[in-house]
Amino acid sequence: MRKHTRNALTVTAVAASAIALISVPASAAGTWTVSPGGTISGTNTRPLTAIDTTTGSPVVCDVSTATGTAKSGTGLSGDGIASLTDVNFSTPGNPNDWCTGPVGIVVKVTAENLPWNFNAESYDSASGVTSGTLTGVVASIHGSDECDATITGPGGAPGTIEGSYTNGANTLGVTGGNLEVATVDADCDPQLIGVGDQVVLDGEYSVTPGQTITSP
Repeated sequence: MRKHTRNALTVTAVAASAIALISVPASAAGTWTVSPGGTISGTNTRPLTAIDTTTGSPVVCDVSTATGTAKSGTGLSGDGIASLTDVNFSTPGNPNDWCTGPVGIVVKVTAENLPWNFNAESYDSASGVTSGTLTGVVASIHGSDECDATITGPGGAPGTIEGSYTNGANTLGVTGGNLEVATVDADCDPQLIGVGDQVVLDGEYSVTPGQTITSP
């Protein structure tokens, strides 16, 4: 992005949870039970933050919503146990309601390569938390400085985000990422974003209706 001011943000909590993203869904061991399943929606409970860990440049979206479906029943595979078919990002009050970027830039973030799939991988019965990955992640960004870039996984393949769903609280947390910047155009300031830069996420969504996900 054009302005030559590096945002020297410290992102200890976010960067520490760097998503062990892989570009293909992991095989989820065991079988799973989901209730009630069906159509789901999610709304963020705190701002969704993406950090370019190479430059420290943040993009913060105050509002993020998602819709999709969850499997229902018992004896289910954890792969694709839920999918998101529509994901949106905004910061109301900014120009065009775009998300807040670094050094006064606002950024339009567009989810691509939908659906993104949530794959259940492990279950902690004591906490009611299912851990897994959100796969298929690709996004494009367009800044008010006319910078256009794409975010994918390594080598341009779809990326993966670590996710954890908590029964009862009905929340899906997303953290980290093997996400990286795949392309930038000539309008992008290399002090803010560049090809190969790593990107990590931090956010949480409240899921409606609440789902109960368990595994023996």
